[in-house]
Amino acid sequence: MRRKKPAYDSELMKHFSLSLAAFIAMFSFHGTAFAQTETGNMAVDTTALSPAAVTGGFSVTPEAAPRALVVLDVQEIAETGAPSVADVLETVPGIDVRSRGAVGITTDLSVRGGTFEQTALWVDGVRWSAPQTGHHLMDLPVDPEDISRIEVFRGGASSALGTGAMTGAVALTAGPSTQDGALLVAETGSNAWMRAKARVDFGTDLNAKTVARHRVSLSRIGTTGFAQNTDASMLRARYAGWLAGDWGSLRTSAGYVGKNFGAQNFYTASFPFQYEETQTLQAQAVYTKAWENASLEAALHHRTHTDLFQLFREHNDFFTLTDDGFYVMAGDTAGLYAPGASWYAGPNQHVSHTTGGRVAWRLQSDLGETFVSVDSRREFVKSNVLGVDSLGDDDSVYRRADFRFNTDVAVGHRAEVGVFALSATAAWNHNTMFGTRFVPGAELSIDMSGDGSSILFASANRSVRHPSFTDLYYTVGGAFGSRDLTSEWADHLETGVRLSLTKDATYGVQFEQALFQRQGHDLIDWARPNGSDTTFAINLREVTFTGLETVLNITPNQALTGDWQLRYARLGFTTMDASETSAGFESNYVLDGLKTKIDASVGVQGPGAVRLDARWSHQDRLGGYVVPGGEEVEFAPFSLVSFTLSKTFASDQFRTYLRVDNAQDREYVDLGNVQQPGRWLRLGFAYNMK
Repeated sequence: MRRKKPAYDSELMKHFSLSLAAFIAMFSFHGTAFAQTETGNMAVDTTALSPAAVTGGFSVTPEAAPRALVVLDVQEIAETGAPSVADVLETVPGIDVRSRGAVGITTDLSVRGGTFEQTALWVDGVRWSAPQTGHHLMDLPVDPEDISRIEVFRGGASSALGTGAMTGAVALTAGPSTQDGALLVAETGSNAWMRAKARVDFGTDLNAKTVARHRVSLSRIGTTGFAQNTDASMLRARYAGWLAGDWGSLRTSAGYVGKNFGAQNFYTASFPFQYEETQTLQAQAVYTKAWENASLEAALHHRTHTDLFQLFREHNDFFTLTDDGFYVMAGDTAGLYAPGASWYAGPNQHVSHTTGGRVAWRLQSDLGETFVSVDSRREFVKSNVLGVDSLGDDDSVYRRADFRFNTDVAVGHRAEVGVFALSATAAWNHNTMFGTRFVPGAELSIDMSGDGSSILFASANRSVRHPSFTDLYYTVGGAFGSRDLTSEWADHLETGVRLSLTKDATYGVQFEQALFQRQGHDLIDWARPNGSDTTFAINLREVTFTGLETVLNITPNQALTGDWQLRYARLGFTTMDASETSAGFESNYVLDGLKTKIDASVGVQGPGAVRLDARWSHQDRLGGYVVPGGEEVEFAPFSLVSFTLSKTFASDQFRTYLRVDNAQDREYVDLGNVQQPGRWLRLGFAYNMK
């Protein structure tokens, strides 16, 4: 039964201010609940969060992790000149980055052939969620230069990675630097590209009794686009703070990202001239405290997202709305789309709020490591399209609304016996819309060499994902959601080997290979039957995905000297197949994952402080899409080459770089009917003041 209609606040900034007040109040915690006798020598955390801290699971290093993963460090992230996090992830093995528009303006992120709704995103120890639609999950107030570490967890596991981690997770670390300094970046390039960024890091010395570090960053990008209606602009602003002392550690952040962009063919080719504006406000605080045999982590977070979508872009160069309710382009009516008298009553407008908290407790004993975690969040949307009338606001445009509570509870234990490490987790997810599900997980690793250089691993996990509010309620323009949808879930089996070779040589070589199978149940897809103009949200029958991944990493074990030295190299190969095909209908998401993906990345240090970073990716996708004429065509395989040439000056304080994406100017499609950019050049200058 529904609760009675709550009194919703219509002011976006008020919600954000309340969340800021909530996590700023956590500054007072160290004086009471987490008091500890002063030892005189404080152990200050100066490194990135460990994978355990990021995902809420066991405290296991990446080298010993019983699952397939990829770790990107600050060098590979920042020095390639990537304009967005999506561009950084493009050539990561097992990752499928499908962008609508340039520079990641809207990015669908998936792992191992999953959909864009099936990947969990963690930022500085907090799992973010986008209950309206996963299309906006990657609306990040973070630039690539702000990220110190990226971890990509391949394989679903809701017990460790949270609800929504149907196929894997991506974890970003973007806290403040431990050193004072400033960064200024300016870029220009093809298609009237412009990017400007400023960042400053400041605070106390690490030897202070209470360490306080701060980072403030601001950036702006803009482009006229590579084709009609592909213009875009974006503003990012973020604060990140870190306090540390004998009482523990507190990491805080508050960020904003606003985007305006032409959305040519983004969601339908029947009405190509679309437009969208989004704004995201995110605030969070993560407190950690470690004792000799125990550790505590507590987090609070809030995210507000607004979305305005125009199916007919209202602009002098596109459509204008006449007094009698017609949308007119170049003197021709687009159709009888009078407000209130047809299926299109003007722009879709949505506001979603996610507020939650998480607590994780870990205990070390002679029997191994035990952890208990609870993650609870409230997801709410108000809209003129999504939700039910009884919860909406009759006095505003948001006449519909809905909300739900989601709680994850997990209890796990990990034990090491000789060369064996075994972990088991019992986890439950409860959602007020969709009930309770048991999502257990078990993992085994064998240290075959005894020194961590040869790891054999296997795992069995279950994951679950609930329908988004768009899946449930969207009914505009030939697309129909369904309130009859059930939660999708999957069972995962994985086995693999990780070898660290030539450990004492100049270069370290790591080889990883994994075989996986994902048995999906009630998978949520948007499907269009052949010959129909209508797309429906449905639960597909059981679909099994089987695949093989191989990754080879080469990194130097010591400082590089001389010319033409290899800084890093990575080769990844992923192949996958599905037990079902989209025969008789067009599958928009579930059955059009990557069949084969080959990625190669290499960084070379040349003479005179010149560096070359080159990337190559080959992609062959399952399924197809329906072109405007009604014919279904298969996705054509394609290969992309991009590179960055850079040079530093004045003890690495000045840096200039040229980045070229799609260097061969390929025409390709990786998301139905959405044209991708051709060759794109960006020239950048960076000043790093230390």
